[in-house]
Amino acid sequence: MARRSTQARITDDRFFPVRVRIAVPQGSFGEQLNLMYGWLNMHAGRGNFAIHSAPNDLNAITGVERSRVDAALFYFMDVSVARAFVERFACGLALVQTVERGADDR
Repeated sequence: MARRSTQARITDDRFFPVRVRIAVPQGSFGEQLNLMYGWLNMHAGRGNFAIHSAPNDLNAITGVERSRVDAALFYFMDVSVARAFVERFACGLALVQTVERGADDR
């Protein structure tokens, strides 16, 4: 997965109201990541999503202990696209979070 700068992550945190955190399978996403990018380009459209690596705090939320699994954070503009993405690709655990943006964030 391509790494983006901290600055881009901060900008994306402010810009995208919907986030999906997915545990990265052991051994990485592999070829599935290319399928994810293709699906995102077709269904969300370029500029309407972003992807960042994320700390895996899914263990604390679920109470399930997993051995050092990374997570990926997918940002979306639209919750319906995020849900469709989860239905298509999240074979395991995924968390969808919608963030309220203030008037000055728009």
